[in-house]
Amino acid sequence: MTPGRVLSVLCLALCASALVGCAGGDTLALDPVAEAANTTAQTTSSRFEFRASLSAGSVGSLSFNGTGVYDGKNKSGWMNMHFALPPAYQLQIGSTDPSMEMIFDGSHGLVMYMRSPLFDKMVSRGKWVKMDLEKIAKKEGVDLGAIMNANQADPSQSLRMLMASSNARVTGSERIRGVQTTHYAFNIDYKKLAHNNKAFEKLQEATGSISAPAEAWIDAKGRVRRLVVAMSLGGQLATPMTMTMTEDLYDFGVRTNITPPSDDLVVDLSSLVGS
Repeated sequence: MTPGRVLSVLCLALCASALVGCAGGDTLALDPVAEAANTTAQTTSSRFEFRASLSAGSVGSLSFNGTGVYDGKNKSGWMNMHFALPPAYQLQIGSTDPSMEMIFDGSHGLVMYMRSPLFDKMVSRGKWVKMDLEKIAKKEGVDLGAIMNANQADPSQSLRMLMASSNARVTGSERIRGVQTTHYAFNIDYKKLAHNNKAFEKLQEATGSISAPAEAWIDAKGRVRRLVVAMSLGGQLATPMTMTMTEDLYDFGVRTNITPPSDDLVVDLSSLVGS
C-alpha cells in the first residue's frame, strides 16, 4: 500500500465519521457515555484540542494534532492541524510545513474549506479548497440531510461515535484541565453507527471489526471533557492499520466568530479532480 493510499483510507474514515448520525432508540438514554455525548453536542460552543496517530505496517506512521473551536448555534467550526508524515510521502509532497487550516459550515448541509501548503502544487498559495460533503454524499447515494442532526454539527463529529457506546463502566475519577471528572471505559458499537448509514457501513467493512475500545471523562454537568478512541483498520485493506485519537473539550460557551472565506479565495474541489 502506497503512502497516498494510506491517506486516502484516512480521509475515508474522517469523511465517514463526518456523515455519521446518532442512532435512535431508548437504549442510548440508558448509557451514561451516550447521554453525555448527546448533552455535550447540544452545548452552544467550546474549544477542542486533539492528537491522533495512524500506523500502517511497513508504510510507516502518520500523526496529526491541532486545536479548534466549534459553534453549535451557527453550526460552524474552525481548526488548525499539523501533520507528521511518513518519509516517503514527505518526499512526494515536498512541503516543509505539513499543516492545514479548516473551516466548517453546517448551515446548509456540510461544507469544508481547507487551506494548506500541501495544496501549493494544485492551487495558488493562500487559496482555500472547498469540499461540499452534501454533494459528495448524494453522488455516493447517501442522504446527508437525513442522517445529520442539525443540533450536533460540530467539526470533530467524534461525539457521534460516543453515542454508540455500549458496556460503559466507571473506572475512576480524575481532574482534566482542572475540572473533576468521572472516568468511563466502554466500547463503540459499529452496528449502531452503521444503522441506516451507508457511509459507515463501508467503513465497517474496511475495518473488519464490530466494535472499538474507548474511554471518556465526564464532568458533573454531564459533559464530555476528554475522549480516547482506538481503532483497528483491517478487513478488506491489504495493509492492516491501527489508529488512536485523544480529544479534549473545554471552554464551553466561548464566543466565536467563524465565517467562510470569500468566493475569490475559494477553489472548488470538483475543479481539481485529476490534479
